[in-house]
Amino acid sequence: MPDQPDLPALSDDDLRETLDLMATAVASMSDRIDDLTAVADKQIKVATEARIAAFAARDQTNPKKYGDLLGQTLDSHLGATADAMTEIVRRLGVQTDKTIGALAKSEDDRSTAYRAVFEREQKADRLKSRLPWFGLGALVVALVLTVTLPRFLASNASTCAVLGASWTTTTTGVGACVFYQR
Repeated sequence: MPDQPDLPALSDDDLRETLDLMATAVASMSDRIDDLTAVADKQIKVATEARIAAFAARDQTNPKKYGDLLGQTLDSHLGATADAMTEIVRRLGVQTDKTIGALAKSEDDRSTAYRAVFEREQKADRLKSRLPWFGLGALVVALVLTVTLPRFLASNASTCAVLGASWTTTTTGVGACVFYQR
């Protein structure tokens, strides 16, 4: 289990802002390192002068002691900066991994959307190819109904009444739907 808890995924704007803040922090660290380099140069100069003085007064001074003191001073100034930069680099790595994941998901979503559009276009093309047959079928049904529907409706007394006609029996005993002119 990682020592860093899972953080919620950041939005693109949050990622940009985080990257901007990290860039500012890195620039600030660079300025600090430049300042510390100047300090280190000064300390090297002081150490050189101390060394010259040590050679001049070898009986009164201990060169090992001055070297240890110089090392402790450098460690105290550069150690904290190095630790902070290490943490920034680690966080940049985490954010980079999250960004890569977000970009991969975006690519998957784009592919899914393209596939859905393609499938809809294929379905529309199939419908277009069948449309003439649907039209022909509708025309045939309309013709058949034009011929058979009036005859069917006029074949019994209840539908004859719905049409506004009268049901009567002919002299031969056959029922007929008759429209009288008024």
